[in-house]
Amino acid sequence: MSDLVSDEPVEGGEEQVVPVYVYGLIRVGTQIPDDLPGLGPSGRVSVVEHGDIAAIVSDIPLDRPLGTRNDLLAHEAVVDTVAANDAVVPMRFPAVTAEDAVVEELLAPNEEHFLTVLDEFEGRVQYTLKGRYVEDSVLGEVLQGNSEIRALQDKISELPEDASYYDRVRLGELVVKVLEQQREQDGAQILDRLEQFAVSIVENQPGAPEDVVNAAFLVQRDRVPEFDDALENVGQELDGRIKLRLLGPQAPYDFVPAE
Repeated sequence: MSDLVSDEPVEGGEEQVVPVYVYGLIRVGTQIPDDLPGLGPSGRVSVVEHGDIAAIVSDIPLDRPLGTRNDLLAHEAVVDTVAANDAVVPMRFPAVTAEDAVVEELLAPNEEHFLTVLDEFEGRVQYTLKGRYVEDSVLGEVLQGNSEIRALQDKISELPEDASYYDRVRLGELVVKVLEQQREQDGAQILDRLEQFAVSIVENQPGAPEDVVNAAFLVQRDRVPEFDDALENVGQELDGRIKLRLLGPQAPYDFVPAE
């Protein structure tokens, strides 16, 4: 996301600086719901325009620092609501700048770049897919498919807990290794089934051994039904083995080009 907006609250100098929160960038004329709530005490979201580009902004709380989970959810709610129907370039969280800097430092010098990015996002939306193994099911597969793990588990079952410590550590290491190998195969197969319905895919590193897939899909809006149907078929085939969770439609967070 753009580095032109500071992550830190702006401090006043000799003149009072009015801080504003920037959620994302849109084309001038994009409709923003009237009842879309913002982070600040006014509860209002508005736009600041320059040429053909506009910033979605609001005031900010002045009695506390930003950064809570609720703040993050409010930020996402604004950009995701706009992204459900129109192209938006989401800003990173938290994005605070001085009111007069929105045009002077963000919109004016970067208008052409932001319009190019909006062109790339036009008619497209992000979906994020996360998948995690069903523990009992996958552990059963690991035991059936690996004789070394079965033998070590049998050995541990016959020893007192204090005498089997190192064997249990070794067992855990073996299980994690097998799971990592298995999830590479399973994750690749899931992506292979869905990639034809996406313009682009960003794969994120799974956070735990039982996490199979964590990927963002940039999908044409008119292909969303096809994407949903394909994912439904994959989910049915994996039912009881891998639990899938789809987030979206979202703003294209994972596809904003790095500067």
